[in-house]
Amino acid sequence: MKRSFLFFFMALFIVCGGCAHGRPAQSQAQSYEALAQKFDLAKKENAELKKELTLYRNSKHLDARQFVQGADVFEKTLADDIAAGRIGLKISDRGLVITIASENLFISGSANLSDEGKAFLDKIFDVAAGHFPENYIYVEGHTDNQSLAVFEWKSDWDFSFARALAVVEYLKEKGVDPLRLSAAGFGQYRPIASNETKEGRRLNRRIEVIISPQKVGHVVE
Repeated sequence: MKRSFLFFFMALFIVCGGCAHGRPAQSQAQSYEALAQKFDLAKKENAELKKELTLYRNSKHLDARQFVQGADVFEKTLADDIAAGRIGLKISDRGLVITIASENLFISGSANLSDEGKAFLDKIFDVAAGHFPENYIYVEGHTDNQSLAVFEWKSDWDFSFARALAVVEYLKEKGVDPLRLSAAGFGQYRPIASNETKEGRRLNRRIEVIISPQKVGHVVE
């Protein structure tokens, strides 16, 4: 009887001992996996921070607070248009990106600005003149994948560039230093929505006005 009890307690001790040693090993593996995930996330965040640091380091004359304050003024000035979906506004690593649907800027089927479009650009010019008087301004044109089926242009690039150039020329007429301005056309090749739907194509037909943190006279070391 005593031997049976002794055997039982010995077996229980072995099982419990195995559990005691097994759980920490499993817990340690889980901790290591969690730590590895945190490390990978930290590396990703660090890479993004390096991009931002490079941006601000290369922009000697950039006052980050002033730049953000200028963006806030844009947001307030364009609040109704933003709420109605006519204009998009965000800060990215490129700077302040203002997205305007082409239908709100141009006469249909052409690169000619409409009166409504000029009014949009007047708002942008007024704020930019007060808060970003020396910053570079990049204007990018984009189309959907059906532009050439409707309009007679040599290519989507031609059409999108022509529209971006029209915006640049208007800003120049308003008094923006040409040294600060540039235009680019990306055609259908940088969509922000699916071209499979009418709404997606409408979103892809757009102009993006990017106010860069970099200023005229800035030298990258």
